[in-house]
Amino acid sequence: MKPGDIILIRFPFSDAISSKKRPALLLQETKLSAGLHLLTVAMITSRIENPHLKGDVLLIDWEGAKLLHPSLVRLAKIATVDHDLAEKVLGSLSDKDLKMVKKNFRLMFHEWI
Repeated sequence: MKPGDIILIRFPFSDAISSKKRPALLLQETKLSAGLHLLTVAMITSRIENPHLKGDVLLIDWEGAKLLHPSLVRLAKIATVDHDLAEKVLGSLSDKDLKMVKKNFRLMFHEWI
């Protein structure tokens, strides 16, 4: 797995109790010496008709990324989860879509970068 990959994962809801199996964009993989293996991911949703949140990126090449439906990356919903929650790699973002995600990430978190 590498940043930019789309993985199938149990993505946690904001209540931190429930989760839903869905695709997510891998932002960062972290392996710690204590055997802890974490993935930082952004939610991917096919509900593109909903009002867009700051940081949403509509994917142009969603089919090339091996997604089943037109989708967007929702940067307002980022989670760090255990590596074991990842079921498989579905595909990866095109260079054009990855560039847009990075641009929106910088705009959204500009005070931290």
